[in-house]
Amino acid sequence: MAQYRLTMSQREVLEALIRLYEQKRRLIKSKEIAELINRDEGTVRNIILSLKSLGLVESKTGPSGGYMPTLKAYEVMKGAVTQMPVKLRKDGEELDITVVGIEVLDILNPEGGRAILRVHGDVRRYVRPGDHIEIGPAPFAGVRIEGDVIHIDPASGQISIKITRMISVPKAPVMEAASRNPITTTPDTPITELAKLLSEKRIRGVPVVEDGRLVGIITQTDLTRALAEGRVDATVRDYMSTPVITIRETDDINHAIELMNKHDIGRLVVVDSANNVVGMITRTDVLKFIAGLKK
Repeated sequence: MAQYRLTMSQREVLEALIRLYEQKRRLIKSKEIAELINRDEGTVRNIILSLKSLGLVESKTGPSGGYMPTLKAYEVMKGAVTQMPVKLRKDGEELDITVVGIEVLDILNPEGGRAILRVHGDVRRYVRPGDHIEIGPAPFAGVRIEGDVIHIDPASGQISIKITRMISVPKAPVMEAASRNPITTTPDTPITELAKLLSEKRIRGVPVVEDGRLVGIITQTDLTRALAEGRVDATVRDYMSTPVITIRETDDINHAIELMNKHDIGRLVVVDSANNVVGMITRTDVLKFIAGLKK
């Protein structure tokens, strides 16, 4: 990555842009930056132009336009991605290929941007043009990228992709997205009783607690299977899943996504340092949080 020697003013404006973009998750106006750092808006626009020439800022004109930091901006302000590599995935499976650099191009192109991935590993063995691949979250920005492979250059260790989806997952504790104090059940609760409760509350799964300890989790799918098998006399103990995949309340939302993907599950039980159940986080909770629908 090229070395950038930013002036104090450039660094101040870029830091403000990144902070606002992560908070609001939309294009940012120069007026908003000026208000945040208490600078003249005209001065801020001039500084943004200089940052844009360095490839650190993207812009879009029009009433809904504004500015956003590029991935290079995150590298400059928060450290190069080459220091914190991520694995490449294809069809949900992690490959023995490490992405050590990401350069996003044409990010505001309505037909979809492109990205150049610098990788380590036997590219020809695992990846071919047309494959759909996933990267992320990139540690420097919590960015996740999906795309279709356009070209592979094994000699230089580069993969060119057309981006089909790119999201930035904010660095935040899971409890900012999770449901607090979830409904729980016990192992001895009858299946029919729990099925009625889940239907009334419109929830799809609950933790199973016995003597204050988390001992399992049971979902609507488990209940449907029990009833399909004619086990109307069954209890939660007969159909609950164990051991339970949990996440600490202080862990990052990106870690929750990784656990759900790794174990192919749609929900996690959130526990505190004493392993007490304090929340539940689902894929829907994560998506709402990313979209700004859940605060």
